[in-house]
Amino acid sequence: MRIAMETAVYALSRSATRHISIAPEVDALYWGRRGETTMLLETFSSVGQAFRYARSSAKASGIRPLTSPAESLWVHWEKVASSLRPLLAGRSLLWDEVKELVRGMAEPMEDRELRAALQVMSLTGTAILVPGVEIPPAVSRWRCNRCGAGPEGLFRSRCRRCGRPCVSCDRCIVLGRSRACTPLFFFPAGGRNGEGRRSVDLRLPPLTEGQRWVSERCLEAVRSGERFFLTWAVTGSGKTEAVLPAVREVLGGGGRVLWVSPRRDVVEELAPRLQRAFPDTPVSVLHGETGWIRTISPLTVATAHQAWRFYRCFHLVVVDEGDAFPLEGDPQLRSGLARAMAEGGTTLWLTATPPADWRRRLMRRRMPGVILPVRHHGLPLPEPRLFRRWGLWFSLDRGRPLPPVTAFLDRVVSTGGQGLLFVPRVADVDRLLSWIKGRHPDRFGECRGMSGRDGGRKATLEELRKGKIRFLITTTVL
Repeated sequence: MRIAMETAVYALSRSATRHISIAPEVDALYWGRRGETTMLLETFSSVGQAFRYARSSAKASGIRPLTSPAESLWVHWEKVASSLRPLLAGRSLLWDEVKELVRGMAEPMEDRELRAALQVMSLTGTAILVPGVEIPPAVSRWRCNRCGAGPEGLFRSRCRRCGRPCVSCDRCIVLGRSRACTPLFFFPAGGRNGEGRRSVDLRLPPLTEGQRWVSERCLEAVRSGERFFLTWAVTGSGKTEAVLPAVREVLGGGGRVLWVSPRRDVVEELAPRLQRAFPDTPVSVLHGETGWIRTISPLTVATAHQAWRFYRCFHLVVVDEGDAFPLEGDPQLRSGLARAMAEGGTTLWLTATPPADWRRRLMRRRMPGVILPVRHHGLPLPEPRLFRRWGLWFSLDRGRPLPPVTAFLDRVVSTGGQGLLFVPRVADVDRLLSWIKGRHPDRFGECRGMSGRDGGRKATLEELRKGKIRFLITTTVL
């Protein structure tokens, strides 16, 4: 079904510059009030094609003046735009996403009225209109404006929206299809909430000397407006607790904080911890299965991909486990984090294993950051023991003895603890479970398997925390 977004390209009578509009009657009235006449050059069913034409030197097939509607309409459109600003500010949304977000308003809004309000916002600087996918004549310069993917992440196909061959993005399809024919809107959030400093309740356990050192350095970075600050801290050192005073500093100044983690499971585990630490601050959770958040809370916990939904919104972005998949080595996700940060904001990067280049630069004091090399209780990290077993999977599939695995199972039971057995592939979860069932049937009832394809991961992890599962066979999703 064709549901095209008609887009006009026009010029002003006193200028050759070409302008884009999804509601040309709004532009006619806006410029008419300033003594200008708007001349319609072309109309397209694709926003991307309209932008491509506007930036070219192609001749217009026909030029005619746009008729300006009644003056009273401007007041109405501006009123509607003002009512939308608090809802849309700080977001990056495709046309369909804007409609979905606006749908919950008290008074239903027709598409034509919504387009007019968005065009008012574009003309007055409270919205930026671009195509979802930019398609200049050179294919090598094609680019998704939402995620930043280049031509390698884009493909051309027949589009049911604009009724013609159209370019869309596969890179950020998890958030919905970004297309050349569909407009993408950036809504700047503006400044802080305007209430000035306020008291924010932070409940923390006593910090160690090392944690206090990290906390003070992070506070300095936030107060001085440092754009990037690296916290390189060993696993188990209490990085999260050490950073929370910096979070309170931003919240207390009326700012917003985005806490990013690579995986949904970590987000769901972290959000309750942050809510306990900030009992009087609303905490929003955002990942692929949470749906919309209608109000951007002062503190938002999200997966990395969700940062593409925000624009100049957060005064502090905390990136937890930035060295893990999918953030590691992904420039599009990192650029999305940078775009979600407000002007003058700070990114705090938390990791136990920073890239080698970062480590060298930090050690040579060429990168702002701090190192915490000890865990909160002062004990060293346990070091893994390596056992080499040739033909490991052959032995597993045939149920042959694997003494190191058997010794591990026995040791966990003898100490009354719980054990995690990691495997490299999803299919290996069932292979190891089958081996345990055959070789150690008395242990099989205490085992469960879990991978990234398991829809019940949350329930499985809850059972593990409650001690109902002794052995969990899992992939690196955990």
